[in-house]
Amino acid sequence: MPKTILLVEDDKVFQKVILDTLKAAGYEVLSARDGAAAAKIAREQEPDLITLDIELATDSPIKSWDGFGVAAWLRRLRKGEPKPVLIVISGNIEPDKIAERAATLGIHTCLSKPVDKQQLLDAVAAALK
Repeated sequence: MPKTILLVEDDKVFQKVILDTLKAAGYEVLSARDGAAAAKIAREQEPDLITLDIELATDSPIKSWDGFGVAAWLRRLRKGEPKPVLIVISGNIEPDKIAERAATLGIHTCLSKPVDKQQLLDAVAAALK
């Protein structure tokens, strides 16, 4: 049975590239374009891994539903033991600043956009071990 990944990405083009890459590698992929949808899918489907853009558009009335807000919610949902979360970072933020905050939320790996497809697949495989 293939592992299930929830892809949370608000950029349509980038979402399609990641979705196609993960599907081609044999993963079942669910997708969400915002934090509220991601939370709903994560609760209902319980994916094995979540790839999460930290700079999600915050059109939601809940302004904390950026990637870090979603990661914090997942940590609480799993009572401190969330499924692995892989963050894909926008090019606008310095990775060193992200890594420190990510570690406090139980983030497995941080990647920078644009993400190399093989680097993404390697990170996914490592997170799912």
